[in-house]
Amino acid sequence: MDCGLQAATTRRPPLIGIHVGINRRIALITGGGTGIGAACARQFAAAGARVALVGRRRAALEAIASECGAFPIVADASEADQMGAAINLISERWGDLDVLIANAGGHHPGAALDTTEDDWTRARRENLDTAFVAARTALPSLLRSRGAIVFVSSIAGLVAGPEVCGYTTFKHAVIGLTRSLARDYGPLGLRVNAVCPGWVRTPMADEEMQPLMRRHGLTLDGAYALVTKDVPLRRAAQPEEIASICRFLACEESSIITGAVIVADGGSTVVDVPTLEFAR
Repeated sequence: MDCGLQAATTRRPPLIGIHVGINRRIALITGGGTGIGAACARQFAAAGARVALVGRRRAALEAIASECGAFPIVADASEADQMGAAINLISERWGDLDVLIANAGGHHPGAALDTTEDDWTRARRENLDTAFVAARTALPSLLRSRGAIVFVSSIAGLVAGPEVCGYTTFKHAVIGLTRSLARDYGPLGLRVNAVCPGWVRTPMADEEMQPLMRRHGLTLDGAYALVTKDVPLRRAAQPEEIASICRFLACEESSIITGAVIVADGGSTVVDVPTLEFAR
């Protein structure tokens, strides 16, 4: 991609003791209508950013937009023409993007033998294509502004849960995408990082709790307690906690961080599973 840019020849000044934040920066958040995306919208707007939200569900987008003053754009982040139109709308309204939070995704259960071609395609489109297409479409704008991309992956990008073949595969691929973009475009001033949450109390995770609630006769709180009983912090995250990490990675206070994978799982991936019985 030739954007008419040359590699940086000078370093950024040190930021020790300086709070730069994201005031007046232009941020695009995909999957912005619910969960982590909605929490990012609220936090970025509260910090003074100009926020555009992309998602497929108009009502959810408009509800968050009216709450925090964001610019809602109904579009599918996996479709290049729709994302291109969204970037053009943002450019006409405010100018070049400074930040992309690639958060759109979807959970699709099924082991390999239970995954149809359509299941595989849908899992890929929702969890990898959304990230790649949004990033590729936004790159020219972000390179001009020397901006930042934050991909929202999952601990499913690092380890495998049971019977989630497609979701696990494509969340792993988002980590590869993060590292590839960081390697290729870092010399042009772009920073690219990924966040890997564990359980987060979002509408999508609430749906994943339903089988456990039926099987064990649990409340929603009880189901979350069950799935985090061996997590060191013994709880799921709130969306706002993950949004805070995204906000940090988008601002100048993290100016030396790129290609990083930030795990935000309450400690679940540090647990040595074969030793769990010793802690009972």
